[in-house]
Amino acid sequence: MRYFIIFLVLLIATACRNNLPVRGTESHFQMDLTPIRPQTLAVDFSMRYDSLFSYLNFSAGKIIFDSKNHTGVDFPLQLALLQTPRIQVEAGGKIGFYVPVKVEARPNVAGINTGLIQAKSNLMVDFQWNWQDINHHQIDQFRINYQWISKPEIRLMGFPVQVQGVVDPLVQRHLPSMQDQVLAQLNQSLSPNSLVNLLNRVNMNYQSPLGAIALRAADVDVHALQFNSVGLAGKLVVRTALHVGDTLTRQTNRWLEMKYQNQALPFQVELSYDKLTAILAQSMKLKTEQLRIQGDSLGLHVVLKGFGAERSEAMLTLTPVQLDSNTVGVQLKDMSVSGVPFFIRGHIKRKVFKAINAYKWSSVDALKLLNQNTWGLALSKGDVRILQVTYTPKGLGVAGEIRGNWELRK
Repeated sequence: MRYFIIFLVLLIATACRNNLPVRGTESHFQMDLTPIRPQTLAVDFSMRYDSLFSYLNFSAGKIIFDSKNHTGVDFPLQLALLQTPRIQVEAGGKIGFYVPVKVEARPNVAGINTGLIQAKSNLMVDFQWNWQDINHHQIDQFRINYQWISKPEIRLMGFPVQVQGVVDPLVQRHLPSMQDQVLAQLNQSLSPNSLVNLLNRVNMNYQSPLGAIALRAADVDVHALQFNSVGLAGKLVVRTALHVGDTLTRQTNRWLEMKYQNQALPFQVELSYDKLTAILAQSMKLKTEQLRIQGDSLGLHVVLKGFGAERSEAMLTLTPVQLDSNTVGVQLKDMSVSGVPFFIRGHIKRKVFKAINAYKWSSVDALKLLNQNTWGLALSKGDVRILQVTYTPKGLGVAGEIRGNWELRK
């Protein structure tokens, strides 16, 4: 009997023992999350020539010039790519664009149709490139020249007949007009309106365990765009914010001339209570139906069933807290346990308390998810800081900023 009494006293004392609570900055309740304001950051941009040609669909067979779509050439003329072009930075900063093409033409000479003339040629395009920003750029000293790979010929009775002596004067006569038209087409294709498809071609969002990760609709400028030995390089100036939530929203970006700035990227994580339930259930090795979370101005109200004992039901009131600059946890304000004998309740309370104390969400995990994007966007020397933690009737909100060196490589 004496040993039973000692055991009972020890059990009650153990059941009544309190663990140290989590300490941190308490979050606050609001009816709706306040959207974060976008900021402007600088991104080192580079695109290899093979990626550029792939985007432009510059592959063998692509027609790059058709006189039907241009004025100034008074006979049918088509130029089709033989293979991928080549770009080279030459002396004095000039850009050399070398394009092997198949030539098909049906010119009239003295009113006589010569028939189909075929040839292969290397087009050599030289120009001076000057790009300051999206609204200030130009191409100067634009020149087109050519060199025959296989000389022009026609077929007479199935036999090839060379007609270079007829074709060269025609080409020289029309070359200045072709240069002007191609230059005008290039300048038009570099306008913000023409480049908007490039800006919105890639959906800047993807799914993750925390929900959909997306860059909100952005204002974009590109500064000091230059050609180098392997591709294009410049500095993107982007005004945007990073959002993590349950839903994906289609974005529409726009080109906008902006001054250079390099601020932090603001982010906002919205975790619905369903998503938070799934995360906590996985952390505590529970089924989602064992856990239910609701939020109001008094805190997060949690019903936890079957934890520690099959028939137990723990009712908790929690408050999200910011533990440090990049970690969020939860603080227990109140807890009651039912469905089990009183002498087991202390054990269940301690087990719940330990599990709640152990749970921490680090924004560094979100940073790792960000680096898994398929856009080509990368961050080095990243630093994530949580600035605010709030909760609403719908879920939990975490806002902060990301600093570091951003790169976009294509």
